[in-house]
Amino acid sequence: MVYSILRKLLFSLDPEISHNLVLRGLSVVKPILMEIFNQRRFERFRFWNIEFWGKLGLAGGLDKNCDLGSLWSAFGFGFVEIGTVTPLPQEGNPKPRLFRIEKDLAIINRMGFNNIGTMAIKERLKKDPRLVPIGINIGKNRGTSNERAYEDYLFTLRELYDLGDYFVLNVSSPNTPNLRELQRGENLRVILSEVWRFRRFKPYKPILLKLAPEISGEDMEEIAKICEENDIDGVILTNTLKVEGGGLSGKPLFEISNERIREWVKISKIPVIGVGGIFSLEDVQKKLSLGAVLTQVYTGFVYRGWELFSQP
Repeated sequence: MVYSILRKLLFSLDPEISHNLVLRGLSVVKPILMEIFNQRRFERFRFWNIEFWGKLGLAGGLDKNCDLGSLWSAFGFGFVEIGTVTPLPQEGNPKPRLFRIEKDLAIINRMGFNNIGTMAIKERLKKDPRLVPIGINIGKNRGTSNERAYEDYLFTLRELYDLGDYFVLNVSSPNTPNLRELQRGENLRVILSEVWRFRRFKPYKPILLKLAPEISGEDMEEIAKICEENDIDGVILTNTLKVEGGGLSGKPLFEISNERIREWVKISKIPVIGVGGIFSLEDVQKKLSLGAVLTQVYTGFVYRGWELFSQP
């Protein structure tokens, strides 16, 4: 009830303005968030040699610049994923670039990996209280060619490797031109093989691949094979659905992402984080029942807030 009142106010504003106001406001009350976290109860869950504080985490995209980092756990998240982070700062696509579709409980975004860059985020991560595990979602700069994309992923991975609990290679956002070509064939093989070479003498940190909801059939089988050849630890299913105007997230994606989870677990033993259309704890359980080991939410939290954690 409390969040529904707050939501009316926030939804009266432009979506990106509202988003930024929330981040600024929460940054001011960090000590209060710490106290709320200390009063919460979490169910611990160990996987990938990481102790997660629950099976529902915050998806990448909401906290692009690590404004709150692990303090998001005060709302109930068992882990937090920041980013997408690129080597150099970039402004992203022209505004307006974030749109609510309230009747469908959905959001369309065409943000374009707007972020403050790897080195600035590195300094923020150093100051994080590390309340719960932090994943780092990484991507390439818009001006980097696909042929040299692996260099961008390696740069951010190298700089932030000691500061993240797991890492996500984002090759599936629909809002950077030609980025999704990195999910396919030789492009993907080059990136994953270079990442494998980088990490083979490093302390173990899980590396995951985030895939588009359009990936299916033979394309998915090929991706699974390349992931297995390069010791990828997990996949995130799925990113946003490409529509006119950007990437669609929210309730319309629920069954689509569920179908991708069903398909993946039939062809590969590589673990899945399920994301897409979660609006309740019942939705979380559905994705877990299909074979996901963990789940994430973004749009559902925008619409439901912390009340999502108390809904059946």
